[in-house]
Formats: sequence, structure tokens, C-alpha cells
Amino acid sequence: MLPKGLWAPHEPRAVVPVFADAQTFLDFAVQPTFAPSVRSYAQPLYWALKKKKKPLAAAIDYYNLLLRRPLTFRAVLVSREGEHLAQWPLAKSLRVGDFFSANIGELMAKSGVASQDALLIVIANRGRTDLWSSSPGSLNVRYVGLRSICGFRTGLFARTLNPVHGAAHFGFTGLNPQVRFDNGTVPSVLLMNHSSEPEYDRAVAPVIRLHRSHDEYLEAPFGTIAPHGALERAIADLFPDAEAFLGASGGGYTVTRAKGATLASLHVMRARDRSSMALDHSRPAHTNVVAYI
Repeated sequence: MLPKGLWAPHEPRAVVPVFADAQTFLDFAVQPTFAPSVRSYAQPLYWALKKKKKPLAAAIDYYNLLLRRPLTFRAVLVSREGEHLAQWPLAKSLRVGDFFSANIGELMAKSGVASQDALLIVIANRGRTDLWSSSPGSLNVRYVGLRSICGFRTGLFARTLNPVHGAAHFGFTGLNPQVRFDNGTVPSVLLMNHSSEPEYDRAVAPVIRLHRSHDEYLEAPFGTIAPHGALERAIADLFPDAEAFLGASGGGYTVTRAKGATLASLHVMRARDRSSMALDHSRPAHTNVVAYI
């Protein structure tokens, strides 16, 4: 469990991994959609009347609009076991067209935090006036290793996720349609057990299947993931017979499930000598879902 008060329910957030063997860089540019419009003033009332946005959150939207409050970003560093490590301001007074960048490795060093696998919770003081107060732009995350540069983009949202009180989520299904083995690379899956509330205290234990066809698969426990924590598992460790099972093509796909919680996932390809890494954010296309079904 994290300390109380690290963020407010109306503040948009994103969770991204930090890797010990790569430098982590963030950047964000404020898009023109941050400028108020007629729709901006109508949305909070609309969602409040639909009872999909709390009256307090709608009132905060109007407060931000009337005062033209700029964007402010901060970050909380959490261990893969869900323990609070550090927190920093990232940027303030951002308006349309403004930009910020941050080197997380430098911030960790200045705070006396050793290089390690961790998670970074990025928090904005406000977002758009839509249902989930989404960020007016994408957070770009880049990982720079010895011989590689990779990364992904994600948004910040204030949606209710894995709440402490109230209805739990039905569950999570993560699809990785590109699991391949060859002489140079090792595939793995990284899952993050995040929440919209710092007081979240539920560990999850997903189950993962390695498919070579819809009906032919191996199944294994993924491992326990702490609240606000993460776990990366190599496919070869989860399934020691994976290469033989997939056969000469070396290709297959994984399906990961967890009941009662929503997780975030990344699919990682690492060089066997750990010299490079590639990854993709798990957002399966409709065609992948149809093929799975």
C-alpha cells in the first residue's frame, strides 16, 4: 500500500516501467485540445447529469476552466514490490504548445535511489474535460540501452481502476500475438497491478497460456504481483518446453488472465546477452482479438 494522498481522484495518471539496464526518458507536448472550447464547458455538466462523473470532479473541471489553470506534472517512483521509493516535480505552468522532458535516471541518482527495475506513476494536476479527464497529449517513454533505443506512448487518465471500495473489475485478458524464439532473442511479458487509489492493497496471481493454435496450449501460473507493483517473466522460464512445443516456426502467442482486477501489460524482447531490448504496449488490434476468438 502506498502513502495516502499521493494523488487526487480527479488527477490523470499513467504508470510506466523503469528498467535497471536502460536509461528512462519522458517527454510530453501539450496539444491544442488543451485550449478551452464550447464543448469543454458543456462536457463536465453532461457527464455529471449522466451520473458518470462525480459532481465534485465536474466542479473542479469548471474551476480549472475559469481560472485557465496550466498543466503541472509530477512523478512517484515505486519498487516492483509496490513500495514507495521517491517522488519529484517534473514540470509546471505548461500551456498549449509547451513541452517538457525528464531523465528518470538522473532524478533517481540525485535522490540516492539505486538503479533498479521499478515503476513510475506520472501524475498531472488536470486534463481535458472529457469523462476520464484524459491528458491533452501523449506521454512518450524512451529506454536507451547500450545498443538500443525503444519506447512507447501512453495517455494519462483519471478513470476508476481497481478501486478499494465498490464494484471490482470483471477481470483482465492480455494478448501477445507475437511470441517468437530464435538464437538471439528472449521474449517476456511484464504485467503491472495498478490502481486509481494509493490505498489499493490487493495482490493478483494471473494465469498465462502459450498457444501454438487456438486449441493447443501450455498453461502456467504467472506469479504473484503486489499492489502497485509489477512482475516480468521470460516465456522460457514460464514454459521450459516452449521452443519444442512451438516447433520449427518458433512462433506462437500468449493469453494472460486475471480475475477481478485490470492490469497493464508490456511485451518485451531482450537479446540473450542483455545488450538490447524492444517492447510494445499491449493494445491488441481487433483482428488479433477476432483471430484469438
